[in-house]
Amino acid sequence: MEQNPSFAVIFDMDGVLVDSTKYIWESFNQLVEPMGIHFDETAVKKYLGNSLRDQVAMWKEDYGVDVGDAIEFSTRAHKIQKELMSTNTKPDENLLKLLQNLKEKNVPMGVGTSSSRARAVNMLAVANIDRYFNALVTAEDVLEHKPNPHIFLEVAKQLGVSSEKCVVIEDATTGIEAAINGNMKSIGFLTEWNSKEELFKADKIVDSFKVLSYEELKKMFD
Repeated sequence: MEQNPSFAVIFDMDGVLVDSTKYIWESFNQLVEPMGIHFDETAVKKYLGNSLRDQVAMWKEDYGVDVGDAIEFSTRAHKIQKELMSTNTKPDENLLKLLQNLKEKNVPMGVGTSSSRARAVNMLAVANIDRYFNALVTAEDVLEHKPNPHIFLEVAKQLGVSSEKCVVIEDATTGIEAAINGNMKSIGFLTEWNSKEELFKADKIVDSFKVLSYEELKKMFD
């Protein structure tokens, strides 16, 4: 990495680095349907971007059910997700090109995710992109979760870059708000699970990594 990098990039994981959203919620439904709950598309969009700890609390309030310990629930769900994704996950070629481009330019890169650490480590390894990142901060590493900026601020700290020099790539409203609250630039990543209206606070909105490059990201700080 550069000793004084001009900027750093912080990525959210699920829905951005890894196209895992549909598998996450399919695994959740397999576990909660015996309790009489089913998360449809509307429900998914409501809870998207929150840590599992916070989601579990929201489910208890919304549905009156207790799924138990969030970490234990996550472990069970992740086993299902790995099975679902083992034959369905393909690397995003445009993402790989961007990561390689940034690595060649010595741009510090980190991941700030609401996932658990064990799951995040495994998912990045399965996607074969873990080698690109100099920092990983998960929901287990901070007290306050998105939209609190704590996760992203900790990533910046580990990268050795001030928050003003960071740009966050996120697919959830809570993540965009966390970036803003941390005095960082933000890029909203458009997927089938969100909308431009939800990401309107972002400095920039894209629907593919194809339009991003070192040059385009650097322009945000010129």
